[in-house]
Amino acid sequence: MKITEIVPGKGKLFEIRLENEQKIWLHADLVQSEFLRPGVELDEERIAALKAQAALHRAYEYGLYLLEKRGYSYRELYTKLMTAPDAQEEAVLAALEKLTRYGFLNDARYAEQLARHFVENKKFGIRRAEYEMRHRGLSQEDIDDALASYDDAEQISAQLLEILQKKYARYLTDPDDRKATEKVTAALVRRGYTYQQIRYAIEDYYAWLEEQEA
Repeated sequence: MKITEIVPGKGKLFEIRLENEQKIWLHADLVQSEFLRPGVELDEERIAALKAQAALHRAYEYGLYLLEKRGYSYRELYTKLMTAPDAQEEAVLAALEKLTRYGFLNDARYAEQLARHFVENKKFGIRRAEYEMRHRGLSQEDIDDALASYDDAEQISAQLLEILQKKYARYLTDPDDRKATEKVTAALVRRGYTYQQIRYAIEDYYAWLEEQEA
């Protein structure tokens, strides 16, 4: 089957038109490397191979584009790439392998970034951070490794005290105000802290408040 025409498309894409009116969209690099030009004969096997290479290129480039915007886990990116128009699983898996091999996709590194974001920036407790990270498709092993350095009682106590001082001071004015204590406790539980951690932190907060007033 002969190529009848090669027409420039959007960006670096070319439309390869065949004599049976079939069309194949290929990247310029592939057109050049395969020495494609009008008059070249393509059998069904070669057409299938060109389509597979084109699908791999699309998946890889889309993966790079997404990773430039934000981090992704392997599972997240697989799901995202499979939703693209004309996505082919074999091409998506090959693209993910390539992205991993070149270091663009790395679950352990992504887990560390998320742990830093959720614990240090968002001030979440370990449980909430773990939930958010699991929701992003990371394995339990990568999550545990990334959160290990934050699972420290003194560090958690200091972080909770800081949160109480900055966000909940207006509620914690009276140690005997049970309603205010329950409200603050509920808010911190949603952040992923345990009741025991919160109870100790509130005790520390009132001790600190007494020192300030003295």
